[in-house]
Amino acid sequence: MNLSEKIFKKQPNDNWLIDLDQYRIKEKIKDKWKGPDNFIKNCKGPWFSDDGEEGVLLHLFEYINDRHKFAVDIGAASGYGGSQVRHLVDKYNWGSTEIDGMLSFPKIHPRVKDEWVTPDNICSLLDKYKTPKEFDLLSLDIDSIDWYVLKKLLEGNFKPSVAIIEFNPMFEYNESYVRRYDLNLEENIIKDGTSRYGASAKAYELLMNKYNYTLIHIFPKGVNNLLFISNDFISPTMKINTIKDMHPTAYIEKHKIIGNRKSICDNDRCFADHPEFDNKKVKEVFIKKYFNNLPISEHSSWKEGKYPEINLEAVKEIFIDQKYFNEFTRKNIS
Repeated sequence: MNLSEKIFKKQPNDNWLIDLDQYRIKEKIKDKWKGPDNFIKNCKGPWFSDDGEEGVLLHLFEYINDRHKFAVDIGAASGYGGSQVRHLVDKYNWGSTEIDGMLSFPKIHPRVKDEWVTPDNICSLLDKYKTPKEFDLLSLDIDSIDWYVLKKLLEGNFKPSVAIIEFNPMFEYNESYVRRYDLNLEENIIKDGTSRYGASAKAYELLMNKYNYTLIHIFPKGVNNLLFISNDFISPTMKINTIKDMHPTAYIEKHKIIGNRKSICDNDRCFADHPEFDNKKVKEVFIKKYFNNLPISEHSSWKEGKYPEINLEAVKEIFIDQKYFNEFTRKNIS
């Protein structure tokens, strides 16, 4: 099955979504942003992402036709250091909507808009800056209520071709958890340096599957980003790793550990008394206090082969949603 030439610049083979980490930029990038002088010097690029993720994005857009010429960056920071979109926007001369509400950097890219993002205002902000409904790349990283912002964006009929989204890696591959959200509680929308943020990989996968996206890559330990692409770019013969293979072990980011201990102990004495605080205990406390568990849908479970007894109507809906439905499967399922 060949997909439309309008969708691809060139037709990929069935393995183009396998072993994507090999395309990451190997240059040590994070150190380039330490200190104001170093920061300003390195704003010229060409690489901006913290862990070379833009190399993988470049690989995808060697095949995917960037027909919209537009990117959206929610949590853009300065628009330089850590940006997932800057290299591609500059390389392909794209338009962009770049938003951040905590602008305190030695230099800020002129495209970055100073706006505080919430689920309630994300669609109006995108409209305010004339963001097209369909665009090429979404980057989402606000370390708080990201899942809710993404949900509202999708419900508002905004449709990126590719999305790179930060996730909370302290959950196992099959655990679907989302940070509780109450707009009346400021702590629910503030980045606080702990693991009480975002959502698990499975929670994002369930949400994105609903809007016809497939999880194609999870960056390795320490680079907690997910990559999704629209099902428009996927055929039944293309090989894609499972979420279990991509996220085999849950972990807590090293730079969150101290904040987690202090958050749970609530006083310096407790923190001092537990220098080797158990990360498993952190997770248990955080789930109880800060996270909602989302039920795993039958569709997701069926796709992982967990429930072979799933009803045929659900199977049929999956085939239709994923655009894998042909005459042969219709005759066997109906």
